[in-house]
This record gives sequence, structure tokens and C-alpha cells, in this order.
Amino acid sequence: MNLSNTLFNTIADKLKSKVSLIQEERLYVKNLLNQITLLKKTKENNYKNANLKFEKDTQNLIVTYIINISFLKANTTLHVSDIKGNVKLFYSAGSVGLTGKQKKKRRVALSKLISLLTQKATFLKGKQVALHLKNVNFYQNLIVEKLQQTFYIRAIKSFNQLPYNGCRKRKIRRKKYTQKFK
Repeated sequence: MNLSNTLFNTIADKLKSKVSLIQEERLYVKNLLNQITLLKKTKENNYKNANLKFEKDTQNLIVTYIINISFLKANTTLHVSDIKGNVKLFYSAGSVGLTGKQKKKRRVALSKLISLLTQKATFLKGKQVALHLKNVNFYQNLIVEKLQQTFYIRAIKSFNQLPYNGCRKRKIRRKKYTQKFK
């Protein structure tokens, strides 16, 4: 009888320990489920907030028009286009009354073109504008300062296509020296 009691007690102890382990596992699973639901809720809220933030940020980053100023070898041009590339305004140095070698005088041509742009392009005021400068090296600061006074410039890109040292020069031909016979 003593042996059966000890066997019964050991089996009961093992069962109690297994039951307690199962109850602990149940508590862990419940805690994990609660944490998962909380994480899902916070994730959904973060996505909603992130989407709102992203929409606000993209609205701030949207550029509606592009002002392109390019210096060519014999002319200075300015054109305004929307994002899709449709030209809204186009002016060259000839359209402000400059002819011949006057079109190469960059400072005069720029000041006249920018003043004409501020008069004609009233639809640009209050809009976000990107400024693209092509072959504008020395006058870049002047252009940006003058345009920032009237327009809200969001981005500036500079495309310099002229090399600073020019093309490679031709090889110099040597003169052939001949000896004269006496």
C-alpha cells in the first residue's frame, strides 16, 4: 500500500507540474495575442498617419512649372513650361529688342528677359517653380536672386555643357629641314 501511495503521489505531482506548465503557456499565448493586436492597431494608425504625412509632403514637393534659361553661343533664351513639357511662354533676346552682337551681352539680355517674364507670367506667382539653367556659369547667382524676388523657386538644376578647356587642339606639323648641297 505504501508503494502504491508513492506511485500515486509521484504521478499526481507530474500531472500538476504539467498542468501548471500548460497554464503558463496559455498565459504566454494570451499575452502574445494581446501584443499582436496592439501592434496591428498601432501599425494601422501609423500607416494612416504616414499616408497623411506623405500626402502633405508630396504636396509641398510638387513643382508646377519649370523656368528654363539657356545661354547659346549667339543667343539667350528663356521659356516656361508645365511639368508635362507644354511650353507656356517663350522669349529670346531678339524678342526684347536685342539684335546681332547685343544678344550675346548676357547681363543686358538677362535683365530684360527677367523683367518681361515677371510682367507676363502672372500665373507663376504663388506656385512652386523649378529653375533649369543651361550653360549659365557666371550669371547663376544673379539669375537666382532676381527670380527669387518674385517667384517661389523650389529646385534649381544647372546643366553646363560647354567644356571649361575647349576642344583638343590640332597637332602642330613640323617643318621638314632639307640640307642644301654645295
